Amino acid sequence: LIQMGVFFMYNKNWVLPVFGFLVGWATNWLALKVIFRPLDPHKFGPITIHGIFLKRQKEVSATFARVNCTEILHTKAIWETILTGPLSQNFFAMLRAHSIVFTEKLVGGMKPLAVTAMGSRQFAEMKEEIAGKIAENLPGIMPHSYQYTTDALDMEATIRDRMSELSYPDFEG
Repeated sequence: LIQMGVFFMYNKNWVLPVFGFLVGWATNWLALKVIFRPLDPHKFGPITIHGIFLKRQKEVSATFARVNCTEILHTKAIWETILTGPLSQNFFAMLRAHSIVFTEKLVGGMKPLAVTAMGSRQFAEMKEEIAGKIAENLPGIMPHSYQYTTDALDMEATIRDRMSELSYPDFEG
């Protein structure tokens, strides 16, 4: 009504866009206040006033966790990043080192016999070959572990539970 009155009294082309901007800004400001404020619930008799988003913290936490764990943090994406991402060389270097240590432990007390029979150079080459085969075959083997990894990590429940336990200011921020 104010906009209409001003437009009839002062008929300029910029009046409608300026009032449109002001009404839009005020509507957005009010919507954000209703959604996020007040942070803590306030009781006025039988009525409790609380931000709409914060009032639904448990539902929001569950939805956020489900969407993130199915769209972003799913096991396949995590393993693809580990195996092919920018730091995959670090992973394969660590895998190689652990594979060599594992082979040493597997041979155990038989190492002197193996080194005597094979020679130290060939024994070292064998450990490198085993490490290479593990690194070569790992990408093909990992998909078989996706369901187990998802169940073992249970990230969705962890994210949901931790977000549900946050204080209102921490949840909003």
